[in-house]
Amino acid sequence: MTRRTGQIAMSHAIVGVLTVAAVALATVGALSLLVQRDEQLPALGAPAREEADDICPAPLDGGDTPVTVAADDLVECPSAYDGALVRYEGEAVRAILRRGARAWLHLNDDPYALDLGPLYEHRTAVGGNSGIPVSVPAGVAEAVKYVGDARHRGDRLAVTGTFHRADPADGGGPTIQAQTARVTRVGQAADRPFHLSRALTAAALSVVAATVALLARPSVR
Repeated sequence: MTRRTGQIAMSHAIVGVLTVAAVALATVGALSLLVQRDEQLPALGAPAREEADDICPAPLDGGDTPVTVAADDLVECPSAYDGALVRYEGEAVRAILRRGARAWLHLNDDPYALDLGPLYEHRTAVGGNSGIPVSVPAGVAEAVKYVGDARHRGDRLAVTGTFHRADPADGGGPTIQAQTARVTRVGQAADRPFHLSRALTAAALSVVAATVALLARPSVR
């Protein structure tokens, strides 16, 4: 019995389907190894809050004593901190925009900025980014050596200044107009460690993919 060119036997089709299913399951398992959490990374928990997440503090009276805040506080309860003197610390990310005697920075205080570093280093996802635009004296911006991105840890800055819920100098966005600012940690290029287990997993997946490609070629008689 002869078959037309390109015709695939039923047994070959069944084997192909089962092979694809097995490869899909193996791929899912292998990918989970590629993104598994490094045991040396610090355990991160939700930040402790004295109040329920849906309750904001009463508006501050604008005293001379700065209040330590996180970006989430300012974003979730902008009215409570509007016009207040605040203390904030975060990693400089993205870019520095110089405007005469002042310069604009974006400071992040999420786990990537303060603890883990860029995903390039650890490939561990722990949520989104959080931060706030900050206006600092131009001299402070000149001292910043690194801004955070996929391949760098940015300089970490501590700033004290007035929070504005809708700052006209920033197009009506929430910002901190810093009176004082200093670099508390100099950034650096990200260090991507080599993981032998992940490299072997990636190589095995490549071999499997090549094997499936060969098996998927139609049988011709």
